[in-house]
Amino acid sequence: MAERRRCPVADCCKQLWTRMMPLRFLVVGGWNFIFGYLAFVGCYWLMSPAFPDWVIVVISSVLGITNSFVFHRWLTYKSHGNWFIEYLRFYVVYGGQMLLTMLFIHIFVTRLKYNAYVVALIINVVLTVLSYWAHKMFSFREAKLAIEGVHD
Repeated sequence: MAERRRCPVADCCKQLWTRMMPLRFLVVGGWNFIFGYLAFVGCYWLMSPAFPDWVIVVISSVLGITNSFVFHRWLTYKSHGNWFIEYLRFYVVYGGQMLLTMLFIHIFVTRLKYNAYVVALIINVVLTVLSYWAHKMFSFREAKLAIEGVHD
């Protein structure tokens, strides 16, 4: 029976994916960015002007945060910790981000009348970068230690 040859490019990609948490974060973060932005756009399109902007931000944020948690837990941090505790920590990080989003949407969209879609896009870019460090150091901190081989 002939031995199957392995593809060196596929092996390299698999090693990068397995060993590099920042790469996984960027891939998952890219998906979360698209999902979160589309959740806001969809909620804003469906609910504005019947609901205040802050209600739209809260609803779209809950959808985005839950999606983000599932994918980061499963793919980025490969966590096997208590999902409920990690979900609560995740909400602490994203709850703070949601409050900042509500503030900036209020200032730039409600008060200054900037385009809501552009403001949300800019906010999402900035907060995506900041969230990597917050999740690494707080939300999934035990998962991070286990991945790096550090044990208490």
